[in-house]
Amino acid sequence: MDNMQELHKEIEKLRQALADSKEKYNALADTTFEGIYFLENGYCIETNITGCTLLGYEKDELVGKHATELAPDHYKDIINQRLQEDISTPLEITLIKKDGKEFNAEIRSRIHFYGGKKVKIVVIRDITDYKNTLETLEISESKYREVVENAGDGIIIGNLEGNIIEANKGFLAITGFSKEEIINKHISSIFAPESMVEKPLRFDLINEGQIVIFERVLLGKNGDRIPVEMNSKKPANEYYLSIIRDLRERKKAQEELERSNEELRQAKEKAEESDRLKSSFLTNMSHEIRTPMNGIIGFSELLKNQSLNPQQREDYLNVILSSGQQLLNIINDVLEISKIETGHIKVESVPFDILRLLKEIVAFFKPVAERGNNTISINTSKCNLATLSGDPAKIQQVLTNLINNSLKFTENGNIEIGIITYSAEIIFYVKDTGIGIPEQYMGSIFERFTQAQHEGVNKQKGTGLGLSICKKLVHIMNGSIWVESEVNKGSTFYFEIPFLPI
Repeated sequence: MDNMQELHKEIEKLRQALADSKEKYNALADTTFEGIYFLENGYCIETNITGCTLLGYEKDELVGKHATELAPDHYKDIINQRLQEDISTPLEITLIKKDGKEFNAEIRSRIHFYGGKKVKIVVIRDITDYKNTLETLEISESKYREVVENAGDGIIIGNLEGNIIEANKGFLAITGFSKEEIINKHISSIFAPESMVEKPLRFDLINEGQIVIFERVLLGKNGDRIPVEMNSKKPANEYYLSIIRDLRERKKAQEELERSNEELRQAKEKAEESDRLKSSFLTNMSHEIRTPMNGIIGFSELLKNQSLNPQQREDYLNVILSSGQQLLNIINDVLEISKIETGHIKVESVPFDILRLLKEIVAFFKPVAERGNNTISINTSKCNLATLSGDPAKIQQVLTNLINNSLKFTENGNIEIGIITYSAEIIFYVKDTGIGIPEQYMGSIFERFTQAQHEGVNKQKGTGLGLSICKKLVHIMNGSIWVESEVNKGSTFYFEIPFLPI
């Protein structure tokens, strides 16, 4: 009797233990976030609360359903294959809820013995949110990569050692490198050495969270030196990022702007100088015209005096003639420069005797030269021509202005007019032993209204247009004009025109 009582107690304990175990299992199964299903021959024989909720069925509706009834048709073969195999690797498929809505599911399964039967325990997890998040991330990454790859600026990413681990198309286009050639290179290797000395890489500042912006010189694949602006920062603990902007076009535009500004400045200064010279010219002209006019008027009045002897009368007439010639020269200079500026000058090409032309000019100036105790001569030793084709009037005018200029600044000296012929051009020159031209005036004596000034020498009469007229006439004849001079030793003016033999 006692044994039977003990046996009943033991059985009761086992029943209670089994009930407790089942209760624990049910509590565990019903509180998990995954659906748990017991399948026999593919049919559901048991499930937890989450399993019902996941698919939208009541438990009695779900029990008895075959697994293939819960998925689209194109997954049925895969499901049947999995039911026959003991594979624990996860499978991602689409399942259908009771209301017809589909969701992404991750399925894991194992074969197990339950209630003395061989069953398939299947665990299903809803991964719709995970898949949507993953898809969103992929789209975001794709957009990010698209933006980075097609950015106009170069973008490079470096690891904590400073080696380049990524470079976009913009950087490759700037440098000419391929991605294979640039990956794993240290960032310092892509810049000119002196750029690294002047502006070293400041990893210390970047590590502190600062953004470092420097202009540097980048070395392209072909050795090109490329000015760039480099914007570097550390967006994450694992890497550095640098945005590199090509400054070549900006530098070019800046240089062009500076050049334009310089041209404008020079034009402004030239315009101001021109206004100043014009004002000076008008003042000078009023003086230059008034002086001979006063001479003409004054000595004409004196000629009315009946008591003048013949010598006095001749002297007064000579003054009037000299003043008239001076006034005529001034008017001729002004008219000549006006004709040149308005383009009314035409170049002729006629044959003329070179030596005869020079002799006529010398004969004209000989009296003027003698008044200053000067000699005037011709040098044709380097001329192998007798006749030349050209514009003798303009050549004579240039020589006349140059000789007249030399005589103004030469006393007790020599004036030499020469000609040198080459195969392609002919050079005329006027050489004097006068006071020369100070260095500061050498670059401006051919400009309008300009006269070189000498310390201790009175300003010479004239409009300041003579040499400017010479320069313009020579240029009209497709030639060039220049001067060599040394103070107190004299000057030599040369002009060269194309060689036109007969």
